Order: sequence, then structure tokens, then C-alpha cells
Amino acid sequence: MKTLAKPNQVSWLDWSLAAAIGLGLSLLVWWGLVAGGGLVGGDTFTYFLPQKLVLAEAYSNGETPLWHSLTGLGYPLLAESQAGVFYPPHQLLYRITDVNSAYNACVVLHYWLAFVFAWRFCRCQNLTNIGAFFAATIFVYGWFPARISHEWSIVGGVWFPLTLWLADRLVAQPSLRRLAVLSLCLATHLLAGHFTLAFINQLTILAYAGLKVWMSEPNGNRLRRTLTATALTGLAVLLAMGAAAVQLVPTYELKLASQREAKDAGDNQKPTFDPAYGHMPPVYATQVFASWWYWHSPEVLLSRKMMDTPGAIYSDSNHVEAHLYWGLIPLALMLCLMNSGVRTRTHRLPRQLWSILLVAALVYATGWMMPLSKHLPGFGFFNGPGRYTIVCSLAGGILAGLVLDAFISRWRTASKWLLLAVLISVTIPDLLMSSRYVADAVVVPESPLNKLDKSWIKQYFANSNSSEHRLLAPGPNVANLYGVSCLPVYLGLGPAVYFDDRLNPATGPQNNDEAFPAPAEAQQLNELGITHILTTEAIQQPTSAIKLLQQFPDALLNAIWGRGSQPCFLYELTECSGRILSEPAEALSEHAFQNVGTNDVTFSVTMADEADVVLKELMYPGWDVFIDGRLAPVVAGVGPSMRCVRVPSGQHVVQWRFQPTSFRTGKWVTAVFAVLLCVMLGNPWCKSSQSNASLKAEI
Repeated sequence: MKTLAKPNQVSWLDWSLAAAIGLGLSLLVWWGLVAGGGLVGGDTFTYFLPQKLVLAEAYSNGETPLWHSLTGLGYPLLAESQAGVFYPPHQLLYRITDVNSAYNACVVLHYWLAFVFAWRFCRCQNLTNIGAFFAATIFVYGWFPARISHEWSIVGGVWFPLTLWLADRLVAQPSLRRLAVLSLCLATHLLAGHFTLAFINQLTILAYAGLKVWMSEPNGNRLRRTLTATALTGLAVLLAMGAAAVQLVPTYELKLASQREAKDAGDNQKPTFDPAYGHMPPVYATQVFASWWYWHSPEVLLSRKMMDTPGAIYSDSNHVEAHLYWGLIPLALMLCLMNSGVRTRTHRLPRQLWSILLVAALVYATGWMMPLSKHLPGFGFFNGPGRYTIVCSLAGGILAGLVLDAFISRWRTASKWLLLAVLISVTIPDLLMSSRYVADAVVVPESPLNKLDKSWIKQYFANSNSSEHRLLAPGPNVANLYGVSCLPVYLGLGPAVYFDDRLNPATGPQNNDEAFPAPAEAQQLNELGITHILTTEAIQQPTSAIKLLQQFPDALLNAIWGRGSQPCFLYELTECSGRILSEPAEALSEHAFQNVGTNDVTFSVTMADEADVVLKELMYPGWDVFIDGRLAPVVAGVGPSMRCVRVPSGQHVVQWRFQPTSFRTGKWVTAVFAVLLCVMLGNPWCKSSQSNASLKAEI
């Protein structure tokens, strides 16, 4: 009988050493961000930074940013979730420093914590410090850097090893306090938003708890103890969902109104959501040994050869979603487990458990299970089956660490640490080389965001009444950085109307011989309240519907798109009704915006006659309208879900306020569960049982 390494054998010196190594690696790998640089590419400027600017501005004004008014006709920012409005690190970092510094600090901080948490979990998997440090390196720098353009990957992934460790402690010795701590960490993960990894995390801790008890218990107690362990971790998940209700309830409301609820695409709608997108074709799994020298060579990447291989399913994918690489040395260590002599020198329980989880996650990552799983709760809501490789990445690190520990168990301490230094110094460049070929974002010495104040387009809209303007721009969401509303939009989870062709106008002519905008196109732009058009190439045959205002190189856009000193062209629509109109049009004599806040819009109108006044913003549950301070009924069915209210003749002040019931409900549910968890944290009850001893020994 072998005695497993106990979690309480980890000393404060071990914690300090893990923190020092984790911080050192994070600073080394991401020094460009620490030195004030920035990320360019992928979703960085088309998704995350436009959200973070709204987030930071709302924080500075003492507001809770429930709505994003600049992307398209607006969308519920809190409900969309990826801004992480209530995520604690965001609440801190975006209040104390500028957006680029906060974004960079968030990345570096989470890589640091991910290493420390992965090390701590690996220690309770019977790895020594040497094996655990090596396993944490494989996990953190093998899976996350390729996904650097997806902020949610590291912000969410950091909680994966931590909650596994807490689940391990809860199963080994159940207590209300440990249950509460696990629930709070799972809830914090949910507050970070983008729930794919949170869902994978929850599934993994349930599977881990059940498998560990089942594989370590005597036959007589196996079923009862397994059900108890699974029920405990399941209860933690439910408590976490209650504690994160302030985020989950608004998101559920958006889900019901989003493209992910659409069953079939209509005549004007883009294809509906495909949960199988982002799978890993089976043959592409050979990247674990043929990574940067074959699958990730430039010509193979460009040819998308991985999609034309045996076993690939019908859905599309990409190399970022499907990336999996442990490094050549870790892979060699894992292959040593094929030798029975090596297996007998490693700990049976973690070896078998993580081998099972690795195979299960790898099979699901291929997308083969999607015809069945897409009909199951949760599975059909998220895309990216390839993201399940996060389980494979951690499993591979643990298995490699187990073999490493077995090989060096009799070495002198100094030799072990020297070997670890050599392995890390060789493996990290190996991992990063593979990741850099796949990643669609890079670190640049100076963030384009620092050039925002030098942008002539920014200055143009700042000097005019930007509340009246809406810009049609070639890069979705990017023009939000100018503080101006823009179309088209890019949303992963958005109101279904945004996936209708009516809200996705052409951003320019398809070829130089085509006049733009044609009468039908000009009418569509006018209906959407678009006042300006931005292009990166001159429109060769502009119609009378537009006129050229200016053409200069733009410091911000050229830095984001790598355009050097090429000019950008800004056009104005010659005839546009603007963002506010009445039906009939002659009933509105004049109007003026008074305030455009995070969660409200106020404007004055002078009406010649009673009429419907339309604000060309998205009508969404939670928007109430007040006329001269009094609640008024909303007029439904105007345009593509725009806001409308009946206003009497005379001068009036109209105010639209976003105060959704989903947010208020979620806030109160979170408060109740927060109190419950605090009570549990203060409860000293702890259940000890002799049967728990079987979890601490390998038979």
C-alpha cells in the first residue's frame, strides 16, 4: 500500500515558491504587455476593448453598465456577459487605471494565478513540487496562449484547476465551509462571463468527484459514496448559480431573445447558431506530435487542410478552437506509460482517472457526439467542442508530471530542481512556438488604443454632436472606440434581430464598377439612422446620396489593421432623418439630445401635432419611457424592433430608462444566496468518516 501525498503537506514555503515561479513565467512570457504594449488581432479590438471602454466609463460615473448603446442599435451589455460587469478583478482594475493597462494587467494576473492554482491541484494528485510545477507549465502555457485573442479563455480558465482542488477537498472531508468556498469560486467563474468554460468546469468537477470515489472505494461502499460525492459537487454548482444570479438571469433573458433560440433561419436571417462549430477533426489530434513543423506551418494553416481530413464532421472550425499541444518532452513522458514497468512506479488512481477524462474530452472535442448532445441542456447552448481540450491539457500535464516524478524519485534534491529548470526552459519555447502559429493576435510594443486621441475620426465626432450620428464602418464594433454608434455588429450572443439582413447593410460596393449606395441601400441606411460611412478605399462611383468629407490616414485604425499610412475615407449621407423622427414626419418640429447615459437616453422634442416619436435604438425588455417625468406606454412594432412612444403636441422631454426586471430579480437572488453562503462559511460543521481514508491511500 502506498501513501498518497496529502494536501496539508503543502507549506507556506511551497505556496511562496509556486507564486514566485508563476509570477516569473507570467512576466517573462507577457513582458510586452507589462512594458505597456498591447494585443492586436482576433477579437481584441472588435469585441473586448469596445466593451471595456464602456465598462470603465460607467465605473467612473458610478453607474452599473447594463446597456451598450454604441454597438449597432444597442444591446444588453450585462446580459451578453463577456464584459464581466460584476467580475471582481474587473471591478478593481478598470476603476484604478486606464483601459489598456487594466486589460494587460488582467491577462498577466490570470496567467499567474492559473499557474499557482494548477500547481496546487496537481499536488493533491500525488505529484511532488517538481512534477506539479512541470504539469502546471504544460497546462497554462500549452492551452491558453493560442487563445490569447479570447480574453474569456484565461479569465475563465484560471478557475478550472482551483475549483477542481476545492472539489477534491470537499469530497475528501465534507463540510459546509468547504461547500461554500467551492460554490463561491464557481460563482466567481460565472461572473466572469462567457459560460462555455464554466460549463466544462462544472461537468469536470462532477465527473472528477464521482470517478475518484468510485475508483478508490471498496465495492461495498462504492455506489453510496459515489452518489454522495457527486451530489455534494452538484449542490455546489446549484449554490453557485444562485450566487451568480445577478449575471445569469439577465443572460437567460437574452438567450430567449437571441439567435441561439432560433430553430430555422428565415428569409432575411443569417444561418442559425451551430453548436458543433469549433470542433477538432480527429486527424488534427496528431498535432500533439506534429504541431509547429506540420499542422501549424503557414501553408497548411492557410489551406485549412485540417477540415479536409477523415472523420471531420459537417460543421466548420478553426485552428484556435481546435488547438491541443503538450510539447514534445511532455508527450514523450506520457508515452512512457505504455510501459508496464513505468506504470507500476506511478500512482494508480490519478493515472487512471485522468487517462479516462483525457480520452472522454478528446472524443467529445471531435464533435462526433454533437448529434446527440446538442439536444441536452447546456450542451446545445455552447459551441466550440474543441474547447473541451482544456481537460486534455490538464490531464496531459498531470500524466507527464507523474512519470517525471517516478523517474527522478531517487535523485538528489538539487538535481531534481536543475532538471526542472531545464525542462521548463525547453518546453515553454516549444509550447509558445506552436501557439504563435495558431494564435490570431500578437503583442505589439505600443497599443493602438494609445493612439485614440490622435485619430482625426475621433476628433471629428468629438467636435460634432456624436449622439446624433451613427457610422457604417468596415470593422464591426471597432468604431465604438470613437464614442459613436456603428454598424454592422459582431456579437456572439445577441438579440436575434441582429442576425437579420435588415440590420446588416453592405459597408461598400462589391466592385469598383458599382455605384454606391444604390437607392434601396440609401433607404436602408436612412432607416437605421446611419449618418456617415467610413471606408478604407475610395468609393469610385458615389451616388448623390453621399458626399466625401475628409480623407486622411487614421492613427487608430491604421495601427489596428496594420495599414501603414494609407488613408481612410469618411462620407456623409446628404439626406438622412437622423436618430429621432416622428410618424408622420411633419409632426416633429425640432429635437435635441440632452443626455445619453449608460442606461438612459433623454431628449427634448417640439411637436406640431400628436404623433409617434421613434428613437432608432433597439427596443428590448426593460426599456421604459417617460414623458415629462411620467411613465408612458410603449408603442410596439416599429421598424426592426425600434423604440417608439406617442407624444402629444407641444414641448416635451422624453426619457428612455433601462431598468430590466431580470437584473432586479437576479440581484435579489444573488443577495439571498450570498447571505446563505456567508452563514455556511461561518459554520464549523465538518463530517469526518473512516471511509474517507480510502481516498488518501492507493490499494
